[in-house]
Amino acid sequence: MGKMKKNGLTGVMLLSLFLMLSACGSKAETGMNEINLKELEKKLDNEESFLLVTFSASEEEVDKSELVEAFDEAFAEKEETAFYVNVDGESQKDLDQLGEEHSPPEYDGDTWEPEDDGLVLIQDGGVMKNPRETLLSQSLIKGTANGEAGYEGSFFEYMDDIDAGIDDALDFAKQNDVELSY
Repeated sequence: MGKMKKNGLTGVMLLSLFLMLSACGSKAETGMNEINLKELEKKLDNEESFLLVTFSASEEEVDKSELVEAFDEAFAEKEETAFYVNVDGESQKDLDQLGEEHSPPEYDGDTWEPEDDGLVLIQDGGVMKNPRETLLSQSLIKGTANGEAGYEGSFFEYMDDIDAGIDDALDFAKQNDVELSY
């Protein structure tokens, strides 16, 4: 009996090692894929089209709020791939510059703000104005992480909004013939 349990554990460890190794491959997985700001800039400069979630919060707040897990589940259920960047600790100047460089003219004079704008659709390296905004402000993440009054205890409790935001971005992509690249 004891031996069997040990083998099971080894299997789980090997599986998680395999998953970690496969995550290093270039093919993005269904669901949320973490990239850093440099990798994001490269994707934008390559004029790729993809779903992007950006926010700015401490690792602890992100973990406690279950933000990534909730979005990951929502994208996975739709069998869609998205990328996310936590811009916490990046300079405001760099973020403003990134926003200005990648806001297309149709953005109506607004500038993309990576630290607040949450889920956006990127078309050919430019941020599209989604009909519905799934904003992820620092106060929303902090309030959710700490279970403050007026906030839910986890992003899993915002699933309707998350799903609706993703659906809107996908519908917008379809209507505008945006070919998502991974």
